[in-house]
Amino acid sequence: MNMQTYRIFLILVFLIFGFGCTSPQTTFYVDHLMGNDVNPGTKSKPFKTIEKVNALSLRPGSSVLFACGQTFEGPLKFKGLAGTREQPILIGSFGKGRATINGGTGNSIWADSCSWLHVKNLKVIGDGRLKGNKGSGVEFRHVQNCTIDSLEASGFLWSGVKALGGKNLKIKSVYAHDNGFSGINVESDGQDAGGLEGSGGKTFRNVYIANSIAENNPGCPVVRNNHSGNGILIGGVTNGMIEYCEAMNNGWDMPRDGNGPVGIWAYQSDSITIQYCYSHHNKTSAKGKDGGGFDFDGGITNSVMQYNYSAHNEGAGYGIFQYAGATTWSNNIVRFNTSFNDGSKNGQCGILMWCDPSAVPMKGLKAYENTIVNDQAFCVNLEPGNYPDFNFENNCFILTVPSDRFIGGSFKGAIFDENFYWSKSDLHPK
Repeated sequence: MNMQTYRIFLILVFLIFGFGCTSPQTTFYVDHLMGNDVNPGTKSKPFKTIEKVNALSLRPGSSVLFACGQTFEGPLKFKGLAGTREQPILIGSFGKGRATINGGTGNSIWADSCSWLHVKNLKVIGDGRLKGNKGSGVEFRHVQNCTIDSLEASGFLWSGVKALGGKNLKIKSVYAHDNGFSGINVESDGQDAGGLEGSGGKTFRNVYIANSIAENNPGCPVVRNNHSGNGILIGGVTNGMIEYCEAMNNGWDMPRDGNGPVGIWAYQSDSITIQYCYSHHNKTSAKGKDGGGFDFDGGITNSVMQYNYSAHNEGAGYGIFQYAGATTWSNNIVRFNTSFNDGSKNGQCGILMWCDPSAVPMKGLKAYENTIVNDQAFCVNLEPGNYPDFNFENNCFILTVPSDRFIGGSFKGAIFDENFYWSKSDLHPK
């Protein structure tokens, strides 16, 4: 073997064996009881605190795992983390059960400008919406290709899960309860019509929310000029889906009169599908509006609500609304849904239409194969306005009170065709 060949051989040996022996650690463990921040963060010698985690430089493929059954004082903060599709960065628990991240008066987990970050199998708690908390459970800002999975979030002034700006976000198996503004809230960055952080345009792309529950998110005490107490709310989204979710008993402590919360809804968005969801017993303030089950609100285009069940909400089962300042509302479908005894307080119906007189006019709704059972006043109610190309076909309208007022309000431009009508005072369908 000549000298040059020998040198090449030594380099290959170093590459194969040397790098293998000095490969960087990729999984870090945190155990409040057994750990110490001077440790290397291995499973046998874990870290102790979140402060140590916040100081780490996490690379693609890194994982940070917290000991289940223990509570760690937050917040966790991540800025500019960049995983990859093949090697995402994981924040989660180890052992049987979940670890808890206590955000106290702020957020539990905060991430800005991160990609391929997965938050999974954790519980996040705050001091309470009426006890000084000012944050959200998990707050993502300007993230890409991130996932929140198997999370419980409660006790936050704003939302259990909040995301502002970004693309390709998945939220799965979240239980968000006892928060203020909403259980789950995804919006583009900017400000909404009420001046809150929210959606001025449709800039958040590709959102998927599934198998999640938003329960008893009553209202945000600091929001006095707009709605709060929502279950699941998205705004400013292009291409979004909400499916197999449940929203219940939200909105009952909104601190204002006027427009109010809804169980599951979207606004200022395009190409949204809400399907296979259950929204029930949602409420609003004593003199507040809304409090309904589902809603396609101002600026919704090219979207579908289908195979949903709404029941016993104070507002209408399905709201079709357009407010002043919103962009065009058009080309939407409401089909194969059920409403049971909705509108006990507002709307008194299963499907309610409203368009602000100063708003961009609404156009293009197809509502078909829906079943509306109502014990209040109407099955469909249209606030006075013009509703061009609003078509109601092959729906089943049932009133369980003696009445023949299946459709309320003024419906200029709307067409009702081939629907089935029955009320308690009518023994025969017509």
